Amino acid sequence: MFRQTKKNQKLSLFTSSHIILRGQALKMYEDSKEWHNQFRVHVTERIKEVIFPPLFCDGFGAPNASIRVLVGMMVLKETNGWSDSQLFDHTHFNP
Repeated sequence: MFRQTKKNQKLSLFTSSHIILRGQALKMYEDSKEWHNQFRVHVTERIKEVIFPPLFCDGFGAPNASIRVLVGMMVLKETNGWSDSQLFDHTHFNP
């Protein structure tokens, strides 16, 4: 079942950047000029999800993960020459 990613999805109370990060790390995370924010604006937000629904069954199965996040992860993986395990290490343990 295809589900489109919500625009400007807010973090929950338990995943807020203000709870996880402090000081200089929080400033870097929120700085619009940092690479991760530029990547979000110029890569992930430009991914057109409207082309993906034919890959999913209607009304059957669990909803998909965010297509934008998945494609963004694939771009990071290929750009950095990471293996699958390196990609998962970076996305799970390197916010």
